[in-house]
Amino acid sequence: MKHAQRLGLAAALACIAAATTALPGAEAQLKKAPVPVGAWDFKTESMGAGCTLTGDMTVTQTSNKSYKCEFRAVWACKLRLPKAVHTEQTCIATQSGSNVIITSKLNKIAKVDPEEMLPSMRQNYAADHFNVTINGRGDEMDGMFNSYGQAPVKFRKRLDLIG
Repeated sequence: MKHAQRLGLAAALACIAAATTALPGAEAQLKKAPVPVGAWDFKTESMGAGCTLTGDMTVTQTSNKSYKCEFRAVWACKLRLPKAVHTEQTCIATQSGSNVIITSKLNKIAKVDPEEMLPSMRQNYAADHFNVTINGRGDEMDGMFNSYGQAPVKFRKRLDLIG
């Protein structure tokens, strides 16, 4: 009988040990994804005609999983005109887990190179949208840029220097 009690105690201790070692993984699964609030720099990989989109974005929280944002972006091309289009845009970002969808509205074409293309760009430039995943540290977002073109994009959080 004592042997059966010892086995029962040993089994119970083994279950407790297994549960204890499983907790860190379970805790990581329950941990909420970081929020995209803050100042970010972003850049796409090169697209056709050597075009890239770069810029800086500021994201602020409006509700539990919803954010507003604004950004300045430069569409720059090496092999075709326009060489550069500077824009100012606002956006709404929604978050589901670590996925963040950024839907933008073009507010202003600030500058175009060559300048003669400004009227055309004001008529034809499409807002820039993003579908990204925020990493566990909350300092990078990777995903896709979508507008007239499509390309991988990387966002990196700007860290404020404490002076």
